[in-house]
Amino acid sequence: MELTSFQRKADNYIKAHISNGKFNGNLLIMKGDSVLYSRCYGWANRQFKISNTDSTRFLIGSITKTFTALAILLLEKEGLLQLTDSLSTYFPHFPRSEEVNIQQLLTHRSGIKDYHEFPDWREKGRLIQSPFETLNDVSCDPFLFNPGEHFSYSNTGYILLGLIIEQVSGLSFEDYIQQAILNPLNLKNTGIITNDKWVANLASGYSTNPREIHIADYIHYNQPFSSGNMYSSTKDLFYFCKAVMEASLLDSVKTREIFEVSETYGYGWGIRNYTNTLAYGHHGAMNGFSGSMTYIPEGKYFICFLTNDDHTPKYSLANDLASLVLGEEIQNPPSTSLIELTDKMKVVAIGDYLIKFGDTLHINEKAGRLYMKETGQEEHELFPYSERNYSMSLLEFQLYFSNLKEGKAQSLQFIGKAEMTAERVQL
Repeated sequence: MELTSFQRKADNYIKAHISNGKFNGNLLIMKGDSVLYSRCYGWANRQFKISNTDSTRFLIGSITKTFTALAILLLEKEGLLQLTDSLSTYFPHFPRSEEVNIQQLLTHRSGIKDYHEFPDWREKGRLIQSPFETLNDVSCDPFLFNPGEHFSYSNTGYILLGLIIEQVSGLSFEDYIQQAILNPLNLKNTGIITNDKWVANLASGYSTNPREIHIADYIHYNQPFSSGNMYSSTKDLFYFCKAVMEASLLDSVKTREIFEVSETYGYGWGIRNYTNTLAYGHHGAMNGFSGSMTYIPEGKYFICFLTNDDHTPKYSLANDLASLVLGEEIQNPPSTSLIELTDKMKVVAIGDYLIKFGDTLHINEKAGRLYMKETGQEEHELFPYSERNYSMSLLEFQLYFSNLKEGKAQSLQFIGKAEMTAERVQL
């Protein structure tokens, strides 16, 4: 069957990412109820050569928040809670809980720190058994700012919402989501992931970089809990999105409130703007998985991709695919090929580069490879594609070492999702 012009552009774009080792999963693009593009790429399980199919299920990470927020609004509809309820009603011993309300948790304006702010969160993810353990850790140093003052994304806030759902409903988070949302919407390929149950057709998760492919690290799913512990398929997420947008479970007034309560982030949905076109959606990531869901009211476009590779450049993909459906020309990513790191390249790059006072990028060598570490952040390997151009796995930008003087770069440029320049610190 001959592809349309739109399908050819989408197909060529995705295949360019595949050739760079940056896409392995499913993509669905809808306009209303009509399929514009639907393709499954790569392996659900690499070891056993099981292909991704329409029924393949993927962990969706933070896209879970759209379900958690809807569950809170359904409990409000039942009269079991109010969005103005203070956190102290449910967690009186959490610090300053009387100053935080449910609406602030929903919109990431509570000031409560994301547990990712704590340096040992990855290690804790392998050991933790209960979401209450995460709350206990955060409660030792819980606030970035006073509640209500600013927006700051907080997975911790959505863990609290999941536990409030359990308190108010008298059910587990899993059972309430199943009974209140999944069953009424007939979402057969969506559910809660736990460490003690097998899920049919669930893709295996992989962590990749330009050099290697690994099975994703183990994580106890009670660490992300209701902030990111669900799986789904692209088709199920379409039906879920359609139900939200058409006010299938809530009335139209409350549905509008989801998206109008804030210019940045509504009740579980990010508010986006693509060249002056309003859009709603959410990105998600989990060990070995990545994805994104976008709805553009103008044209009723739905764009969703889910992958079982956490190296997927989800922000770039979401932005480019939105531009494509809006009729704009997009550029396929350039072909990249890893090259050998030479001693000359090391001399060019190694050193310290100042972003701003108190924030430095340290480039160093370990076992013949280059790594970058920002003050207070995790260390990342740099993968060379030319003598001065590098990429970083999981981070969606290129690094370019420029302005050579005596064989050393004086500037480090970031190109892509983040664009800035850091200057070499002269020691």
